[in-house]
Amino acid sequence: MFSKSLILALSLAGATAYTKKDREDAIKWITEEKGFPHLAAFDKMTPKMLKTVMTNYLNLVSPDALEFLTPLDLEVIWTATSAANNCEICLSFHAGALLGAEKPADEVATMAAGGVPKDPKMARLVIAAKYVLAHKGILLEREKLHLSSMGFSAEELVEVTFAVGQMTGLNLLYVHLIAEGVNIETFLKGAGPFKDTVYADELKKAEL
Repeated sequence: MFSKSLILALSLAGATAYTKKDREDAIKWITEEKGFPHLAAFDKMTPKMLKTVMTNYLNLVSPDALEFLTPLDLEVIWTATSAANNCEICLSFHAGALLGAEKPADEVATMAAGGVPKDPKMARLVIAAKYVLAHKGILLEREKLHLSSMGFSAEELVEVTFAVGQMTGLNLLYVHLIAEGVNIETFLKGAGPFKDTVYADELKKAEL
């Protein structure tokens, strides 16, 4: 049975109006207080949704959020997941984060193209993420055995599955926003999957 407080909360939930200041405050919170660049995608979210989305994200990348996976591990998993889900915004952002962490550009490009890097530590995370995605969280017995040979425990795979699921949800959101006309920032284009084709001329001009 649901508690009375939960029923009351559900009954009060719904669309509410927000002001221009509410939006400005939410943008200021994420850019000035949390240090994120102002993405055009943020302007398509309601202020409350933006704060909820970004609070959840920041909680995930805090150093002690998970037992096995570090924030950098998450960037690897999220790059692989975003590549598989073809989310340009997320893929570009997380590939850029890996480049910022001084991961080799060719390895990051391989992941952005949906491949497996040579680095053993990153490769095991990418392979695990691919298996989790392949069957929507279900791992076949032979896949479990293979991942076990790479040092994965059952508990670590639960964390990988959680990380993949969280990013898949964000991929759905940002692909939707791209489809609704959200522009991609130039700094994202330089780390993304279309840097050498669709955006090549634009990026060359930006360098001049």
